Amino acid sequence: MTPTAHRSALRFREILTRRIERSPRAGPMVLAAVVGLGAGLAAVGFSILVELSDRFFFEILKDEWLGDLPNARLILIPAIGGLLVGPITYLLAPGARGHSIPEVMAALDSRGGRLPASDAVAKIAAATITIGSGGAVGRQGPVVFIGAAFGSLAGRVLLLNEQTMRLLAAAGAAGGVAGVFNAPIAGVFFSLEVLLRRFSTRNFSVVVLASIVATVTAIALRGDELAIPVPTHQHLTSIEEAPLYAVLGVLCGIVGVAFIRVFYWTEDGLARLTTIPGWLLPALGGALVGALALYDGSILGIREIARDEALTGEGVVGVMLALLLLKLAATSISAGSGGSGGVFFPALFIGAMTGGVFEEVAVYLLPDIVDDSGTYATVGMAAVFAAASRAPITSTLILVEMTDDFGLMVPLLISITAAPVVSQLLSRGTIYSIKAERLGVAIEEDVEPSDVMAQLRVSDAMSPMLVAFGPDATLDEIALAFEGDPDPIALVVRENGEIYGILTGADIGEALAHGEQNATAADICTTYLRTIHPDQTLLDALNLFASQDIRALPVVEPDDPWRPAGLLRRGDITRAYAEAVDRRASRARRQRLRPVRRSDNVRYLELRVSHESGLDGKELSDIDLTEDAVIVAVRHEGATLIPRGHTRLAEGDRVTIIASAEAVAEVRATFEGHS
Repeated sequence: MTPTAHRSALRFREILTRRIERSPRAGPMVLAAVVGLGAGLAAVGFSILVELSDRFFFEILKDEWLGDLPNARLILIPAIGGLLVGPITYLLAPGARGHSIPEVMAALDSRGGRLPASDAVAKIAAATITIGSGGAVGRQGPVVFIGAAFGSLAGRVLLLNEQTMRLLAAAGAAGGVAGVFNAPIAGVFFSLEVLLRRFSTRNFSVVVLASIVATVTAIALRGDELAIPVPTHQHLTSIEEAPLYAVLGVLCGIVGVAFIRVFYWTEDGLARLTTIPGWLLPALGGALVGALALYDGSILGIREIARDEALTGEGVVGVMLALLLLKLAATSISAGSGGSGGVFFPALFIGAMTGGVFEEVAVYLLPDIVDDSGTYATVGMAAVFAAASRAPITSTLILVEMTDDFGLMVPLLISITAAPVVSQLLSRGTIYSIKAERLGVAIEEDVEPSDVMAQLRVSDAMSPMLVAFGPDATLDEIALAFEGDPDPIALVVRENGEIYGILTGADIGEALAHGEQNATAADICTTYLRTIHPDQTLLDALNLFASQDIRALPVVEPDDPWRPAGLLRRGDITRAYAEAVDRRASRARRQRLRPVRRSDNVRYLELRVSHESGLDGKELSDIDLTEDAVIVAVRHEGATLIPRGHTRLAEGDRVTIIASAEAVAEVRATFEGHS
């Protein structure tokens, strides 16, 4: 690209970015359509790659190349897949490991929607191999990650603000779900209910458009086939059957919690196998999954025969019960060992087996009320996912759209009302939120950002008035005072201390551009001012910033509205909000570690690296820390780091330490810079 073309491209990007930022409602809609198109293409393309990978591993590798070996050769297929995946997920791109949704949640909550494009590419490769070689994980998670990464990339390329970038990432995730299942409504509510966890008109409009475009794209390329074709069901034909669906919901709630616990128990157990190199764990996990599949290969990859039999009422109780347990174990091993894939399809499989077993037992005990049409197996799919994810709206809508059977709505609502309640009683977190917390993001489902803003006061965030000018200050004096300040803003104050106006670096630049070298502060400052009081909330300030398109607000006392007490910048609000959320997350982590803190001689500490400590820029290996204390985590810029000798601290980092009671004072002195 020639320099002229490069400058033209940059200019076009600046214009497009400015227009999007100036129109916060309409601007992102255009990008939402582009992101939806990309997500739809990704959903179809990824599905094709998985099918090709499955054909290679099972039809070519297993049946042709290894066809002369005994049937136990099945063990080798997932193991070989794991051997290929290990270097990707442990050496090249650790972000591609796992079941994807928690990583997207963490990016939306703590990184402003930033997802590395390199992780998305690695996710495509790792998930294609994992699922194609028989790993017992699903396609939804990777496609959600890929769609979100595409939305994030669009935001980064255009240098959009974090709020818009988060929204585009969520829109891409919705498009991924919609494209995989031909389920636009479910894609919307998955993004709002699971990822963003907040509803607003702006969020809804952008996510809806991306979801619709992704669905239309997928249908145009793949056809309008049902994701799960099911026969006509009995539905709810008698009021006597309603309590049975409530009981099924309770049972699915228990199974969903069992899925969560086995899943993370397996992940933790495999992580403790330190004698095995990490990159070999997926191969070990693959061999274990292959061994389980010797009983029934239906638990592998994209095989759906057993699930479809349960949905038609043709399943056998003993076989379905065995497959439930095998799939639960196989999925936990595939994901926990470092494979890449989602948990949605496995949850559907487990739910179908749960509902199928329940239906066969109900038919035996109550033949006059229940028949073996497969209705309970279908409802069980959604109920188990609702229990594992606590996303009842998504669970209901996605199953109805996937099956195109709206007659299921009533029994679905009965079971899906019960399942998440049971899950909440028995499990602190969900299949997604537990992993997100392990990534350093405390997911608080019931807290909106506006709640935090409404609790913080302007006095909590405002900056002292370090620089102020008189009306007669010259341009040279102002420029000299602003030198080195990346965001120069100052008040112009009369001799009696009253506010005259506000002055920014842009004002100086404009004066110099017009050749006004002899101008004074009074000539170039803005005299139309909006002010705010110290006891007003940051939510009030945020609304003023949004409605007035200003960069700073003078803070004045209510009884003296012309005398400045400080200055509130946009960045001050962001900083105060981030610190408040960080404090809340710290309280949540302390709550979870309370058993440690109650120990007779062990104390849990979370200390902030202060300027006075002298630790800013130091590596952990260089810190003289007592032997009676251990650093267990470092929280840096919203991410939680596993501490290593080369981990470098920075001012403001929060360091988690477990120490003996006798060492607490010494540890505090080290990190807080006092004796």
